[in-house]
Amino acid sequence: MYHIQNEMFCLDISEIGAEIVNLRINQINILWHKNELWDHQSPILFPIIGSLKDDHYIYEGKKYTIPMHGFMMTCCFTTDRITDHSIRLSTRYTNDTLKMYPFKYEFHITYRLEKNTLKIFFEVINLDQKEMYFSLGIHPGFDYQGLKTLLGENFELSFSPKNVQSVDFDPSYVKDVREEDISRKTLKDLSLELSRKKTLCYRGLQNIELKFQTKTLKIQNGMPYMAFWQKNPDQPEFLCIESWWGLPDEHTTNHQLCEKPYLQKLESQKKFQTKIEISFNEEAKS
Repeated sequence: MYHIQNEMFCLDISEIGAEIVNLRINQINILWHKNELWDHQSPILFPIIGSLKDDHYIYEGKKYTIPMHGFMMTCCFTTDRITDHSIRLSTRYTNDTLKMYPFKYEFHITYRLEKNTLKIFFEVINLDQKEMYFSLGIHPGFDYQGLKTLLGENFELSFSPKNVQSVDFDPSYVKDVREEDISRKTLKDLSLELSRKKTLCYRGLQNIELKFQTKTLKIQNGMPYMAFWQKNPDQPEFLCIESWWGLPDEHTTNHQLCEKPYLQKLESQKKFQTKIEISFNEEAKS
């Protein structure tokens, strides 16, 4: 287990999956503690998001299978750079990953604390001699009780920009992408929508704020998609706010990896970088 902290944030990070297992702000943990309801806390998604339709894809005529959300959450990470306020964790391909995903890669994630902000940087390097196809995401689950202790019982969610594209699923695969205006919501509003849909997903949603009176928890999304998911939305205990660079399979997929529309394509020996930020602000009372 690795640990970094500053005056506001305190993080515990597992070497398995480089997953945050505790995220404290002003000594209050806002991250879900895994149990039988959901046995993760903040998994990294790579090299796919969601599941493969019919449980497989095809690359160069060969059929491959990968677990839902990929295999990164089970990979062992090591660190080559750690301070009190920052840590970089790394992993790379193995013989086991090549059986599921026939590309040689290196993967780095950096957690950095800067005053009132947690910055999370992702870097993928294509070590192979061929073009590499992948999706990438992070899947943090925020604990209701922790959020209410930090912010207040009646916090609301606001979105920016409000004019985005909504991704519809059928029920797990992309069915349609359409324009939608999204407005301020309460947790109850969001749960009601999630009880009708398995996942809510928006393209172009750059910022979300969880706010009550003087306190604001803000997630700035450096990825094209932001998704929301709950286990048991009729009686929710946590909310996942996920940043995605990519989408699950389309429901009409032909399974060919090179033809999947939402994957990133990375040239040989090139690197891909992206980030998200989580910040907390409390305005002085007048």
